Amino acid sequence: MNTKKIIISTILFLSFFSLIAQDSLSIGLAINKALENNYGIITVNKSHEINKLNNTWGNTGVLPTVKFTGTGSKLWNYNDNDNFTSKSLSGSVDLNWVLFRGFSARISKQNLEKLEKVSEGTIAITVENTIVDIILAYYNILLAENKMDIAEKNMNLSEDRYKQQEQRKQLGTAVTYDLLQSKNSFLEDKSKFLSAKAAYNNAKRQLNNLMAVDLNTNYIYGSSFTINTKNFKIENLEAKMLENNNTLRNQYINLEIAKLKVRAAKSAYYPTISVGASGGYNDTDVNYNTNNNRDNSSDNFSTKTQMSVSYSIYEGGSRKRALQAARIKEEISEIETTEIQQKLKNQLAQEFELYQVRKELLVLAQENIKAAELNLKLSEQKFKNGTINSFNYRDIQQLYANVALNYQNAMFDLIQSYHTLLRLTGGIIDELGV
Repeated sequence: MNTKKIIISTILFLSFFSLIAQDSLSIGLAINKALENNYGIITVNKSHEINKLNNTWGNTGVLPTVKFTGTGSKLWNYNDNDNFTSKSLSGSVDLNWVLFRGFSARISKQNLEKLEKVSEGTIAITVENTIVDIILAYYNILLAENKMDIAEKNMNLSEDRYKQQEQRKQLGTAVTYDLLQSKNSFLEDKSKFLSAKAAYNNAKRQLNNLMAVDLNTNYIYGSSFTINTKNFKIENLEAKMLENNNTLRNQYINLEIAKLKVRAAKSAYYPTISVGASGGYNDTDVNYNTNNNRDNSSDNFSTKTQMSVSYSIYEGGSRKRALQAARIKEEISEIETTEIQQKLKNQLAQEFELYQVRKELLVLAQENIKAAELNLKLSEQKFKNGTINSFNYRDIQQLYANVALNYQNAMFDLIQSYHTLLRLTGGIIDELGV
């Protein structure tokens, strides 16, 4: 599918799923804004326009060139015999056409077509990376917001405990040490809440930057994570990656360009055949001041055609060296292609294993958070009843905070691995249903 069509279809598809409220921002609408405004996408689109403009036969030297030259002059001659003036007008049209130069024009056109495809591939890579960046930046806001809520909840619990200790101190049932310990815990948790709030604001600015909107724009975001836990097979992912990964596709085109350069170097061994035609007109008038009998004028029209064949017998070995260098560059491109394939296979294997592990870690985190929430609830009642002391309650409170944060991180990590696999296999567009 044409890259521009992909972008337009993606925008239309995602717009359908955007939230209706003006200040609401869904993932679809965020991607929509980025595809329209992202600086990187705009830049690669402009570069593609240049390559598209350059992809013409006129840039290959296969078309003839036509040149017009016109001159006009006037001469004033002063001498002892008789002064005179002379006027001259001339014009010519020259046509030159190189009919054959070793298939270089056709090779050049193919090279321009490959460069245009490379730029299309670069657009696809940039679009995919931007979509993944937007998705992760969006979920990072939800992650930061959830962490901020956890920090706020923890801070409120510490504040309640601190106030209870103050009351107990006034009643004489708590010592100063317990009060100070509760106060320190409250101040520590408040500091963590403020840091979490700052991280949340930074996450929002990061998404706004990717969408190329005002950094201080505020939106209403989704309320929860959307977790995808598909059962992938590494063999299917690898086959899909080798076929659809846009970085690899671009490298395949670069390899074809290297092969074209070898053919271009070989074309230097062929002769050059060119034809030309020209037509010219010349008009001259000479006028004497006194002796008009000597006045004269002339005009003429001339045409000429020519055909030439040239062949360079020896150029100091430059053609041979150029061909050898082109072949070496082709070998380098083949090695680079193999290297990229190997790196992508390695990266895919790592991401696949990480995805599998993170699915299991999320299950464990879900069980852990349930236990931690119940433990915190029971411990809060026990602390109020005086069954456990403030130190035990603080330990359980810290345990809950850590488990809650681990649960949020586990969800985000799984989302990140899932979309990394989609990006590696070129499946982002397919995932959106385009």
